[in-house]
Amino acid sequence: MKNIKKLVKTLAAVSTIGLGFATVSVGQAQAASLVPNQEGEIQLTNPDLQCLDPAQCIDTTSLDFGYSVTSLEFDPAFGESRLFADDRETENTYGFGVNSITLEDEDAGTNPNLGDIWFRPVAFEADGTAAEQGHLEVGKFKFDFEGKTANEVRLDFFDVEDGGFSGILEVNGVKLSETMISSMLLPGGLNSNIQTLVLTDVTDFVVQLGNPNSETFSTTGDGVSLAVSVPESENVIGLSALAVAGVITLKRRKRASKKA
Repeated sequence: MKNIKKLVKTLAAVSTIGLGFATVSVGQAQAASLVPNQEGEIQLTNPDLQCLDPAQCIDTTSLDFGYSVTSLEFDPAFGESRLFADDRETENTYGFGVNSITLEDEDAGTNPNLGDIWFRPVAFEADGTAAEQGHLEVGKFKFDFEGKTANEVRLDFFDVEDGGFSGILEVNGVKLSETMISSMLLPGGLNSNIQTLVLTDVTDFVVQLGNPNSETFSTTGDGVSLAVSVPESENVIGLSALAVAGVITLKRRKRASKKA
């Protein structure tokens, strides 16, 4: 309860500088996930980040609520991250030979429930090698709804343990001010926690997942997975004033995993 009050208070402060504020039920029903219902690599708009294996490539622009994803630089020491739809219940290998990466069925630290598919970023070093052999779930991505406006977008962040890094950086092409960004970056929570942000009237947004230079985890970064959903009754509407709201739930897995 302490963490719930903390986040709601932070987002209420955002509303005082011009953004609407409302509360949203954590158990919100009838939400359609934008995470593909199959595992695979998300086709990014980056020309130099074509899918490692074309046979396992997912074109998100062809989904029911189509959207594109662009990977952005988040740290000079790293290249742009790749993004996958991943169920940790299965082990998957993408690419061939020295350029391949394997997403194992047990990660070093970021382990959602078996059977659940999440967006899983994979960070790469500047030289193009997968950071921590693909176990560093860190990345910065722009989601673009391709000319549509979503009435509501719900973002669930899994396993944010390093506070002040994961969250929303930009909405509808507008970079948030330092004050707003500090409010939209999530606090660190318990192992395997789930924290939620809800945006309304959205055409695109930029999200940061994880922190590669964590002081909390001296030998690894803080990996974070993401789920995105919109109401099933979603209508395409004209762009109007932006409203931001948020709720947070913290859940602990029955069996603790290593931190990453």
